[in-house]
Amino acid sequence: MKNPRLLKIVLAIFTLSFVTSFAQDKPVTKLLNQYISASNALSKTKQANSVLALFDDRYKNNTAYVGLSGVVKSSTTSFEQFAIQLEQNIKNKNYDFTMTLQEVVYESQKERAGTVSALVNFESKIDGKIAEKGTMLMNLVGAKVRGNWKIMHNNTVRVAEGKDIGNCVCYLFSKGTTVFNAETYYPAGVEYDREYQSFRVGTRDGKRVVKGNEKDYVWTENNDILDGARKIGKANSPEEAVKVVLSYIYADSCTKMDFN
Repeated sequence: MKNPRLLKIVLAIFTLSFVTSFAQDKPVTKLLNQYISASNALSKTKQANSVLALFDDRYKNNTAYVGLSGVVKSSTTSFEQFAIQLEQNIKNKNYDFTMTLQEVVYESQKERAGTVSALVNFESKIDGKIAEKGTMLMNLVGAKVRGNWKIMHNNTVRVAEGKDIGNCVCYLFSKGTTVFNAETYYPAGVEYDREYQSFRVGTRDGKRVVKGNEKDYVWTENNDILDGARKIGKANSPEEAVKVVLSYIYADSCTKMDFN
């Protein structure tokens, strides 16, 4: 090629084409990004298929979950179970789950299969309050199935790093049927806080009441538990009455109260 200017243009085009193709996501990494985007949009689209279309029907997910308390739980999810979970999340209008890709730490791409390992930050909210936030190490396997790339497998390590609401645990001790002491563990940011409370079931002005640390709750003859004029539950025994009061007191922090 005798024209130096033309040679430079050709080389520039070749270089740009090479860099662009190199910078493009590998199919398996593209799958990961598509999954994150579709999952984040689920609360608006309400279309589970926008997520499920990225997965093969033989999909399996193995998850090791490390909670705030340090307890490790393991679970395996099939494609069918994953689909049911998505539908439940859509029906729960107060629930929102988002993911953010933090870093791709490893990727390997073959002609018909590939794997990518990535750190993904996540946050789930209920009524705008953080139910859980943390980080996941996702090891995702994708494969070309009938001409389309699909997610086949995912091994996930999910680590909780904070929550404002979630499951709570209460250890309830009684002295007869009138005095109760409660030790309650509830989520508070990056750890669980512990709180002690005492209750006494008795009478006041001829009415049955559950006397707490800060206020009294009326236990009516038809077994309703009242906070002022507001009914907060129903109980057939003093222990049940105290449990109703405790569940009410921690309602802002506890999606579920487990009594032991």
